[in-house]
Amino acid sequence: MDGMVELDKEELQNDGTCDACEPDEAQPAVKICHFCNFAFCNAHADKHLQSTRHDLEPYLPEEKAKEGQGAQGGKEVDGVPGIEEGAMGGEVAENGKARDSVTVERLRCKEHGQEGTLYCRLDEKIICVVCAVQGSHAGHEVITLRDAYVWQKSKEPVDILAQTMEMAEKLKSRWNCPNMSTAELEAYVNEQFDELHQLVRQEEKRTLHLVDLKEAFLTAQAAEKIAEITVHTEKLQEEMASITKQLGALDHGEESNPLVRALPLLC
Repeated sequence: MDGMVELDKEELQNDGTCDACEPDEAQPAVKICHFCNFAFCNAHADKHLQSTRHDLEPYLPEEKAKEGQGAQGGKEVDGVPGIEEGAMGGEVAENGKARDSVTVERLRCKEHGQEGTLYCRLDEKIICVVCAVQGSHAGHEVITLRDAYVWQKSKEPVDILAQTMEMAEKLKSRWNCPNMSTAELEAYVNEQFDELHQLVRQEEKRTLHLVDLKEAFLTAQAAEKIAEITVHTEKLQEEMASITKQLGALDHGEESNPLVRALPLLC
């Protein structure tokens, strides 16, 4: 199917929690969908299976997954020829162009060169601080990446299976219509499949956008933690330098004081 995307497992490693739960209430992951590359708890795994009919496998921690990587290499995802589980290499975007790997550089603002740390709710786009203050998104409603991720994930996904079954019923009814010519039937079939492809691309775009948002806000959280650790480390280094300086001054004072040098002789 045009626009189908291969997600690189190593670049989208799960943190061991359910991707469908709220970030602050995430349950441990027990199942994983290699087609979507999302991990689920038991409740969300059942919902995902019912809505997509994708095959789910037990979620394995990173170390165990690496052990079984060689055995799983080259295995095709059921029903999707050409897409392999754990496949490495470039991803394919909606227009067929190679999609960059999910990295901080890909989420960097191309206009200002700044890291994307905010989100424009009007345009549904990750933006930088300059964009929000004086760029094309100035005056728009701007929210944090975390809030954007929660908001986007709360949207109802497109039920592709239900839409496909509905299309099949429509085609069946038109197929049995005696008053429809072959040309009209062909045009109707093409129209129905175009609509279905559009829905698939829409859901694909939404899912990839969620991946970008998750990567962005987790990266921002990590950057904040690193900054806190750096400040704390520098403070400790300053305190250690001050203590070392004071100890050196005390040692120097003892050596230059004649009374201190005479104490061993008096004893």
